[in-house]
Amino acid sequence: MDTITHYPFLLKLLPNMSTENQVKTREDLLYLLSQASELEHSLACQYLFTAFSLKESTNEGVSQAQLNKIDRWRRTINGIAVQEMLHLALASNLLTAIGGAPYFRRANFPQAKTYTSLKLSFKLTPFNETTLNRYICFELPNNFETEEQKASWNQFCQRLRDEELLRLLAVLPQPLLPRKLEYNTIGELYELIRQGFQTIGQKLFIGPPQAQAMGIFREMIQVTDLDSAIKAIDLIIVQGEGSPIQRDDSHFAKFTKIREEYLAELASDPSFQPARPVIENPLLSLQQDNTTPGAKIITDTLSRDIVEIFVALYEVMLQILLRFFAHTEENEEQMYVLKSALINLMPFGVSPLAKAITQLPAGQGFPGMNAGPSFEVYADVQLLPQMRSAWIFFQERLQEIAEACDALINDSKTQSYPQLRQALTKVSATLKNIAHTISLEPNGETWTNGISQLFSPMDVDHMKSIPTFRVNLGDYDAVKNNADAILDSVSSKSMPLLPEGPWTEARINLFKQWKDNNFPR
Repeated sequence: MDTITHYPFLLKLLPNMSTENQVKTREDLLYLLSQASELEHSLACQYLFTAFSLKESTNEGVSQAQLNKIDRWRRTINGIAVQEMLHLALASNLLTAIGGAPYFRRANFPQAKTYTSLKLSFKLTPFNETTLNRYICFELPNNFETEEQKASWNQFCQRLRDEELLRLLAVLPQPLLPRKLEYNTIGELYELIRQGFQTIGQKLFIGPPQAQAMGIFREMIQVTDLDSAIKAIDLIIVQGEGSPIQRDDSHFAKFTKIREEYLAELASDPSFQPARPVIENPLLSLQQDNTTPGAKIITDTLSRDIVEIFVALYEVMLQILLRFFAHTEENEEQMYVLKSALINLMPFGVSPLAKAITQLPAGQGFPGMNAGPSFEVYADVQLLPQMRSAWIFFQERLQEIAEACDALINDSKTQSYPQLRQALTKVSATLKNIAHTISLEPNGETWTNGISQLFSPMDVDHMKSIPTFRVNLGDYDAVKNNADAILDSVSSKSMPLLPEGPWTEARINLFKQWKDNNFPR
């Protein structure tokens, strides 16, 4: 059954498209889905940057009541960013289902989005009203409860587009060729994609089912036919792009609520500054794709060292993500390893580094301003499709980044930044743990070499917070003394206790063998 029956409001969206602006070929869909992937990727980076810019302590000039609001805003924005990553994953499955390849390329920030129909600039900016206005217009719904609401919000966002377009026209060449398929919001983009799948139909699905990736997100959908494709597209529309305004859980509604609360707090306390003084669009160096004004080169030497580690980690995370969606020889256990690496790299690698960077000076030329995570991408590193060489590269790269963290922990430049040293220590331990698991050699049967690596940093952190079954999974004695209960938990497919879901048979058998062999260290 077409999932549109679950969301009747979508029926109102489809008739608005003219016959001149419809998707009619596989090539059109591959192009639009690649654009959708780039958009989702870029949105996630922008939202994360804004969340990382928010203050985390009353020592930073905010009251406890204000900090509670800031913490809530951070959680909301991070949650939206995670859903954008889900949308990127769903777009990847849609691409592979119709014969395309996962698409993770994008331009560095600030981006001049003249090659898409969106007329809003993509840039890295800290939390403020202007930033929230731009995000609200990114997520603008296509249908509203009343025509007055629709006209008001469309006028609001059109003014924002006009202001940014005038700025861009002053410095950018116009594209030589117009695009046939036009859209003004991300919701309209997904309408086009949805219409294309319905128009072209079942013959689209030429991609092998085994190429579909599952497991990173609970809402992931395996796309193998028209029905599952429509379900994936509708999930994206309902969560954010194109959602009706009355949905309180849409991205548009969430950003609008944050903006209302922020403006109310600002009216009560005009000195309220929820974000750190982070520069916009930080970069280590200007790349050829940065043709727009507004990029700011970080000059402080320590900040540059930390941002370089961040960029390297972000790059290898993208490469592992691409491997997960374009895997070849990986078995079930190896796919679990890749999934675990991805799930842990963001909260225990990327996030601590990014937050630490926003507390470091930007350097000469930016008095009183802090640096920020640049999400820079350099020339694409293309890895061979064969698993062996890709996995060796991942392991080497993670170990190199961990060593760079260790070197800075002991560097005299970091002595004045205890929070930075703490972040580097945490990131180094995480990367060494993941590097150990991304190995072509079978896991050993001892605690040190094999068993301890079965528990990811997320697993360890999660289990410490469960009152009914609080076990330190990073401690040999704790795991040994609770081995039976742990085994029952990781074997359960209906009620898995660990956040990454039930273990594979290979993991379960390894743990059983360790238990049967009397828990060798």
